[in-house]
Amino acid sequence: MATPAELYAAILADPDDLDLRRRYADAIEATDPDHAAVIRIDLAGTRPDRAAALRYRRVVPRLAAPVADLLVDWKVRNGLVELVTMTARTFVEHGAEVFAHLPVRHLTLVDAAGLMPDVAGVAALGRLVALDLSDNPIGDDGVAALAGSPHLGRLRWLGLANCGVGPAGAEALAASRKLPALRYVELWGNPVEVVAKGVGQDIDGRPVAVEMPPLGRELNDRYGPLPWLDIQWGWRLLGVARWDEV
Repeated sequence: MATPAELYAAILADPDDLDLRRRYADAIEATDPDHAAVIRIDLAGTRPDRAAALRYRRVVPRLAAPVADLLVDWKVRNGLVELVTMTARTFVEHGAEVFAHLPVRHLTLVDAAGLMPDVAGVAALGRLVALDLSDNPIGDDGVAALAGSPHLGRLRWLGLANCGVGPAGAEALAASRKLPALRYVELWGNPVEVVAKGVGQDIDGRPVAVEMPPLGRELNDRYGPLPWLDIQWGWRLLGVARWDEV
């Protein structure tokens, strides 16, 4: 039978395998029953009762303890720390250390302007399914650097809201062949319209119609079909998809 340390190492290597977390919960039941319970509750998707809420309060603050000083924020999902926020500089210098301790799947970066070539070169990106760069003025050059990264083969969700992205950045993203899993790109708040958007709102909350901007059609025709330029996203309320829904 695998030890807790061996199972945790397996989780770090494959954070998407939720069965490993179930086995890890079983393995730590005797030594850390609170954490084992938190993992099971998260995986079951049930609403925590009062007793479970107390367990969360005891467990969550210590889960990121080995690297907490390198993080701006973190969140627990599926019983372990999956979502972290870091400054871009800290990620470049210490991303490998953080990812060696935590099964990170979603990364939010702050203060990333001017650092995207360095960020794009960090091998730890290879574990991510979601990357949020929203509100960082990285511009077209930053997006082009990201689109050229060899480490984003698993990325499904990309947040680029309010990043100063123009037509050149959108085209760099569309032309990239290094993002084979990309399903959704959040691009609102930029000086370019490229993704499908809903128009009006029906009585059920859905858009009355969906429009694909001309540049989106052009890029999809030239480089696609691209899942993140699929008109389906425009039929969602506000056209926004959560990172774990794509």
